[in-house]
Amino acid sequence: MSLSQQHFSAEDSRKLAQQDFNFLGMLCMPEVFAFAFPAWYILLFSKLTQFTKRFEHFALGLPRGFAKTTWMKLLCVWYILFSDKKFILIVCAAEDLAINVVSDVMTMLGHENIVRLFGSWEANVEENQKHKKVFYFRGRTIIIQGIGAGTSVRGVNRNNQRPDVMIMDDIQKKEDAKNPELSKALMQWMLGTLMMAKSDKNCTFIFIGNMYPQNSILQKLKESRGWESFIVGGILEDGTSLWEELKPIETLLDEWDMLRELGEEDIFISEVLNSTELPLASGIDLEQIKVAPAFWDELQADGSFILIDPSGADKTSDDCTIEYYEVKDTLPILRTIKFGTFTPKETIIETLKLAMATNTRAIGVEAVAYQKSLLFWFNDYCETHGIMGFHFVPLSPRNVAKNTRIKKGVTKLCKGEILLHTNVVSLVKDQYKSWNPLKRNNKDDIIDPIGYVEEMVTTYSSIIGHDIVLSQSAGVSAAHSDELELPF
Repeated sequence: MSLSQQHFSAEDSRKLAQQDFNFLGMLCMPEVFAFAFPAWYILLFSKLTQFTKRFEHFALGLPRGFAKTTWMKLLCVWYILFSDKKFILIVCAAEDLAINVVSDVMTMLGHENIVRLFGSWEANVEENQKHKKVFYFRGRTIIIQGIGAGTSVRGVNRNNQRPDVMIMDDIQKKEDAKNPELSKALMQWMLGTLMMAKSDKNCTFIFIGNMYPQNSILQKLKESRGWESFIVGGILEDGTSLWEELKPIETLLDEWDMLRELGEEDIFISEVLNSTELPLASGIDLEQIKVAPAFWDELQADGSFILIDPSGADKTSDDCTIEYYEVKDTLPILRTIKFGTFTPKETIIETLKLAMATNTRAIGVEAVAYQKSLLFWFNDYCETHGIMGFHFVPLSPRNVAKNTRIKKGVTKLCKGEILLHTNVVSLVKDQYKSWNPLKRNNKDDIIDPIGYVEEMVTTYSSIIGHDIVLSQSAGVSAAHSDELELPF
């Protein structure tokens, strides 16, 4: 749609472009502006153009595939045309992405409709680089610059001008969000380096991202009182699409079903629904996990057992996990967790050290595939070194899927049928937060054994109780203790 086809005077068009975000979009990119922005986008535009405070912080969560970057570019055009903003800094995950944003903004600003109404930004250019444009336009010198996340910000100070608009567009990549160290470093750079480079007069900070299941910066900003958050999913509470013309609800549901069938539902949930809660897909509130009362430390245990989740045969496998449980008042309590890349021999030694230190005779081993051989080597090692009094027993999945077993175990934690000692609460919760029951490649070496607790206490109850074990055996002993490779 060219300006000549509009039934407005030039002055009316300028006023309408300032007031109507959709009209501005049609002016800037008539060739691609097929659908008007829905009401939520317009309300957000209104909020970000009021400038009610000197320093404003906005955290925006818009679903992927819903033209959020296009909306952001158009917002930059509005800032240049109608505000007093002088220095817009675009920050993306990489510099080339930021350069593309700068290029697209300048292309919109250079469209013939904009030039006819407002003049050419290229008439008075001071600096024209791919990543940085400096030009005199609309009565002021304007700077727009793009940089990559984590880079130096020394170059953003030009003639004592610092950014009064900072737009952080998808600076946190999904693959980096899985790494807590990378996420923390990015957050510190954003708060401690980037945002400190602001103008002292005023600045509008805009963070645009998605709610990743792990280490989401957007989630942290949402919980901060210093940031106003506006987060919406592609499917609204009433079951309709956020933008029906662009993304019909039938299309969204088809995408969701396809990803669910492939075991990658978390992609849709985090990037389209903008949620960190649903990836658990389990209906379990981790805050409901029960912890053993502190005074129980003074109570004598009625029994105890150890569960072992052996590691795989290669270096990429999960850690081997050795978990020690006490039984008090009939309730199993997970008290100690040892884990590491143990060899089978190291697994045996670490287990026996823990068992002797805790007077534990019952040792359950997940016996799946080659891991069954660990039972043989436990008995062989003890026979060789004259160690007596232990019971090494197999634990079988019994055709129950691992994720089903894990979910059942944590459900029992929430019901208080299994308790956690304060020593292990953070380890268990942290791993469960990153566990997705819809995927099969989780890191679950700590929470997997919990799913075997029920089998252990029901099938092998006769060897768990301390009094029973002591009456049936001569206790733990080593006939050749000088030969043991147990460095107690």
